[in-house]
Amino acid sequence: MSEIINVTILNSYIHNIFLAEEMLHNVQVCGEVSQYKVSGPHAYFTIKDENSQLSCNCFFVSKTYQPKVGESVLLTGSVDYYVKGGKLNFNVTTIKPIGNGYLAMMFEQLKKKLAEKGYFDASHKKPIPKFCKRVCVITSASGAVIRDIVTTARGRNNYVDIVVKDVKVQGDSCSREVIAALKEVDKMGFDAIVIARGGGSIEDLNGFNSEELVYAIYDAKTPIISAVGHETDFTLCDFVADMRCPTPTAAGQVIAFEQEAMLEYLSSIQSSLFGKLNIMLSTCSSKYLLLEQRMRTSFGDKINKNTVKLDNLKQNIDRLYKENIYQKNMEFSKILALLDKNNPVHYLQKGLWAVSVGEKVLDNIDNVNVGDMLELKSHQGVISTKVVGVEK
Repeated sequence: MSEIINVTILNSYIHNIFLAEEMLHNVQVCGEVSQYKVSGPHAYFTIKDENSQLSCNCFFVSKTYQPKVGESVLLTGSVDYYVKGGKLNFNVTTIKPIGNGYLAMMFEQLKKKLAEKGYFDASHKKPIPKFCKRVCVITSASGAVIRDIVTTARGRNNYVDIVVKDVKVQGDSCSREVIAALKEVDKMGFDAIVIARGGGSIEDLNGFNSEELVYAIYDAKTPIISAVGHETDFTLCDFVADMRCPTPTAAGQVIAFEQEAMLEYLSSIQSSLFGKLNIMLSTCSSKYLLLEQRMRTSFGDKINKNTVKLDNLKQNIDRLYKENIYQKNMEFSKILALLDKNNPVHYLQKGLWAVSVGEKVLDNIDNVNVGDMLELKSHQGVISTKVVGVEK
């Protein structure tokens, strides 16, 4: 038969068991606050879930967050057994609200963890093509987001092909659906993938803070653009994506190029090609000059010999030409001298006259009659006279 002990001994024994169990110290418990009461500097309350409840004490509660009845909280503390009252209590050291505060805390913790592992490093990010032809947008097909993206894109050009992959962008299944869609479309050869949704509370955007989604985006082969929320909203999807756009509208501007920009790009390519062509021509010209130089060196003797022959032939031609011209000039001078010697002007200059009847030279007196008009020409001029008599 066991030893009979009093209540204090039993409660002290139980208390010591709780003290010795390390797993009951520095425990984090979440639940809904009920029966909250403050007595002096301390707070006494209960937290509960669907099936159980737990009595809590928070000494010097002013040092931590003070919850309201019905509020969900995250408690940090240790399990204790109160010897005097014979009651199990959870001695709380810190109280944190679950909701925006809790989600923000979990967000920062996960962000720090993933950043330390290098998932957000710029060295892993892929460039977004400057001129996209096919783009997939992972978002709700019935939301305003896809309309904003398409409207913005079509305002810049009508060429980019935009395919929509319909997923839930809020709720428990959001992360799973986005991950499954991403893995599917990553194999389809799109130029870029846009993950998008409109703004919302931190709870609404929490599906894009999934650790598994970060891994899926990081492993994707296609460049990823994150356009989740408004400009002031940040998700883990933004940090791991290859580009973050502050709004879905901004994503529409990224995926759709302006026609003027395309023309400028083509012009730059043309200039680059012409530059390369000029370099090629310059290289070919240099090679041609080098080949010409080698040919000249190789056939130098023949060229020199032919050049000498050509010079001699030219000299002979020049000599024959000069000799022929000199001879012709001499013959021409003799003809001129003979013509000058027989020039009738010389006879006229000696006082002789040339007599003509009409257009015929008078060379016989029988050819003239009384009354004929005669012209007498000398070197000084012409005299017209009339025949009044003829004597033989």
